[in-house]
Amino acid sequence: MDTNRTSTVPIVPKQYRLPFFMLVSCFALWGLLNNMTDNLVPAFSKIFMINASESAGVQISFYGAYAVLAIFASILLEEFSYKAGVLIGLGFYMIGALCYIPAAIGQSFDIYLMAIFVLAGGLSILETTCNPFVLSMGSQETSVRRLNFAQAFNPIGSLTGIFLAKYFILSHLNDADMDARKAMDPEQLNAIVSDELFWVCVPYVGLVAIAGVIWFFFCRYKSDDETVPTLENTRPLSSKLGRLGLCIAFILVPFLFQYYSSFEFSMVQQILIMMIGPIAFLIIMPDYRCQLMKLIRLPRYTCGVVAQFFYVGVQIAVWTWTIKYIMSVFPGMQEAAASNYYIFSIILFIACRAITTALMKKFNPANMMALFAVAGILCCLGTMYLPKEISVWTLVAISGCMSLMFPTIYGIALRGLGSEVKLGAAGLIMAILGGAVITPYMGSCIDNTTVKNQVAYFESIDRPLIAQVEAADSRKSISGSMLTLYKMSEANAAEGGEQAKTAAKFEKNLQTFQSLPSLTGAAFSEAAKTLPGCSALTPAELSLFKDNLSRLPAAASREQQIQQFSLIPALTTLPASRADVLNDLISHPLDMKQFQTAQENFVEKAVRSSFFIPIICFAVVLIYGFFFRNIHLKKEEDKEESVPA
Repeated sequence: MDTNRTSTVPIVPKQYRLPFFMLVSCFALWGLLNNMTDNLVPAFSKIFMINASESAGVQISFYGAYAVLAIFASILLEEFSYKAGVLIGLGFYMIGALCYIPAAIGQSFDIYLMAIFVLAGGLSILETTCNPFVLSMGSQETSVRRLNFAQAFNPIGSLTGIFLAKYFILSHLNDADMDARKAMDPEQLNAIVSDELFWVCVPYVGLVAIAGVIWFFFCRYKSDDETVPTLENTRPLSSKLGRLGLCIAFILVPFLFQYYSSFEFSMVQQILIMMIGPIAFLIIMPDYRCQLMKLIRLPRYTCGVVAQFFYVGVQIAVWTWTIKYIMSVFPGMQEAAASNYYIFSIILFIACRAITTALMKKFNPANMMALFAVAGILCCLGTMYLPKEISVWTLVAISGCMSLMFPTIYGIALRGLGSEVKLGAAGLIMAILGGAVITPYMGSCIDNTTVKNQVAYFESIDRPLIAQVEAADSRKSISGSMLTLYKMSEANAAEGGEQAKTAAKFEKNLQTFQSLPSLTGAAFSEAAKTLPGCSALTPAELSLFKDNLSRLPAAASREQQIQQFSLIPALTTLPASRADVLNDLISHPLDMKQFQTAQENFVEKAVRSSFFIPIICFAVVLIYGFFFRNIHLKKEEDKEESVPA
């Protein structure tokens, strides 16, 4: 590479500066939405009372849409233009954002997932379009620097997204955790959820106005691929629409198969099945099949797709679980306060992106990426094993290590491509599927490890029956629900405010619980349904509750009354066949204070141990950076040039 010449060539020629600025706005927009969506995982986990792996469905929908629609975006660019990609991408985003309104009104997690999929589908089309669009705005010699420069505005949008999430979404979340919410009256819970979902909608819907401004600009803009005669833009409109329609049909067929199929598929499986259609379209179309085969035979491209998959996976997984990590090592901290560390991470990401972009004038980008991958591995090890006062900062430092990876992999993989660049860009955007696969896998590891640690704890204190119950259903922790009820008894009325309200409510619930043995029929059902977590009990469950209450001895002290009250989750769920478990809990009450301390340790250990997954991802990026350095690329390009067309 001629570094002297590269340093004198402008990154963005003058004639492209205004459209480049508008494209940079798109980079900031999807960065903002990516990171604001990361905050929906802990928010929806609390709002809809779901666990880590279920709440990761947000990321599956978001990044799965990237994978499903990336090929459609490349076909759109091939048949029409970069401008068409920008317009349709922004249109999809605006429709998806507006769908947040009915999702909030219906308090439906499923509708949110569909809205997120549509919104992210628009971002997939935008990203597939804008990255090669930026590469085309000037000399090939400065293409990697130009893309890194444009991508530098992506984390600025990300930081903005975190602030919006912090002050509009997270700060308006009620402090009650999942078990406390399950113990609320339906009317109280509905009012809280309605307010929380309103604030979820505000930033997403508000951004539609900005997207509209960009959309109107590109309506009037003429891109080079529209004005320069090519086979694509001289083909009849009917032919273009026909090929694009066929691609859409290939996307819909797998969707309809799943919709009408009697099989049940996980969300990740659904995304993978929907990806089959676009890939099949490429294979049956001779011109696209030819482009695809050329790309597959190019090692730095195919390996780049793999590296991008793991890089995006580590970025989304680390940022998604940052807040959970902070809350696990500092028990009692709320989401809004924990998000400060997320903000520090993004600030470091932005600073390192700017520094590394400048250093690329002097140093090999691939070598820099490999070095940062090694640093990322070391930071992950620190996050796993160092004391919490230090580990939270190694967690933040991981973001600095990730700063240059996406655009560098992108630039290396697409460097020197000709007509295949649009399809090549789609492949790299499909690799964003890593965020939909690795993030929920990491969440599943956290959930499973927490349950294993919980089971091991009960076995260690010689409570094998409770261990069996916890191991049998990892999604319903009886001991966790019991702990929540016990913690209600610790509310101090003298402190006033929420503490006083909780204390008064607990006393009322305790009196109701004590009166249940003397009640029968409708009176029993009515009283029982006012207790925490009992409002939705079926007649069969109420009957079970009544039968299990008869096993309780008369409470001799207030402490025993509280212990029996905390048994409500067991009394309403354990059938006669598990009477041995209930008898064990009655005769040998759990030490709740000891269990609370142990449970906090379970979660912390689970979150820490899950960071072995980012280590694997960084290792893949390290290998790619090492084997595809610029000297290798130069030899490869010389070899390609020597092959006759």
